[in-house]
Amino acid sequence: MQLNKINPIGIGTYKLDLENKEKTLDALIYSFNKGQNFMSTSLIYDNYNVVNFLKDFFKIVNKDDIFLTCHLEAYIEKKEDVEKQLDEYLTRMNIDYVDALQVHTSYVSKIPLLETYEEIDKLVKKGKVKYISASNTTFDELKELHKHFNIFSFEGVYNLECKYYENVGLIDFCKQNNIKFVVYQALRRNNIAKMNYPFLVEIANKYNKTQNQILLNWLMKEKKLNTIIKTNTIKNIDTNLKSLDFTIQPEDLKILNDFQDKRFNDIEIDWKNQGGITIDKLASQFKIED
Repeated sequence: MQLNKINPIGIGTYKLDLENKEKTLDALIYSFNKGQNFMSTSLIYDNYNVVNFLKDFFKIVNKDDIFLTCHLEAYIEKKEDVEKQLDEYLTRMNIDYVDALQVHTSYVSKIPLLETYEEIDKLVKKGKVKYISASNTTFDELKELHKHFNIFSFEGVYNLECKYYENVGLIDFCKQNNIKFVVYQALRRNNIAKMNYPFLVEIANKYNKTQNQILLNWLMKEKKLNTIIKTNTIKNIDTNLKSLDFTIQPEDLKILNDFQDKRFNDIEIDWKNQGGITIDKLASQFKIED
């Protein structure tokens, strides 16, 4: 598919409702028909059941019409594990290739990260992968990967409260080097809206939008980032897509740009998964229970 045609709102597949498969499949098809043509998934989502379910999706939607990113998961202990994991994706979804392949987070690679990416590069040459991507790395790791490979995208945490990758300069690096930054946990699974920050409530009321629509609009139109949003309902899909239908004024954008939650900045990230908070768990902190 044409890269300039990728919808900025991607389809997330983490915690898809597999107890209501028909309804969830209808929602995915609806997303696609509404123009959402980017999808990210992983073998570990619901213990392989999500990728198994997506086989039904690709029976209906032509794979060539969806940009599909897949993750390499724990653990890559030898070079052969890279192609072995990819083949699991291809077999379980009954597809011939994935568009982008990336290591989910650095610590899952027990061999040097560059060696793992050398294997991904071989899969590109074989035609089983179209592009090399990265996810949840340190800034130094991304810069090293960029020296050796043409990195298409970087999937990382970013939202109103948690701006780690912006603070360290990685997002600017991506923009300077034509690496598409794809945001996960853009809404912190509705936890940002649950905080009911007075300034965010006021901005939402001003534009007659939901808090989440304000957040998505800010991310995509002001920050120029792509997002991955999981939803199981057609109503929420429509709500998300309407996030691009308005313009936030500069004075409100400044409020959103300037804010972040210091609690996230105080967390020392455990990059080696030695019992602390890893980067992929960062935005899951400080939840508000229903």
